[in-house]
Amino acid sequence: MGTFRAREIFSDSRILLIAVEFAELRHNKTNINCLLYGKLEPIALIVCALDKIYALDMESNPISIDRLREDIPELNAIIASFKQQISRWR
Repeated sequence: MGTFRAREIFSDSRILLIAVEFAELRHNKTNINCLLYGKLEPIALIVCALDKIYALDMESNPISIDRLREDIPELNAIIASFKQQISRWR
């Protein structure tokens, strides 16, 4: 079973870049061993500029930012924090 997660990868006074990733961890236990498998797969890049927010998949095609916000709750907090910083700088 895996989960989607978002993390800030770059930020300055004009732009915020957020990586959206799919993280998966599996395990298999036998009588002798316990095996762990992990996978981290990039899904999308979100670009937050001063007046626009957009998302791109890994082939640089636009995708729905609203759908990502539904699937990844912490994404709203990251974007809100960036908007607050911008409002303080202006």
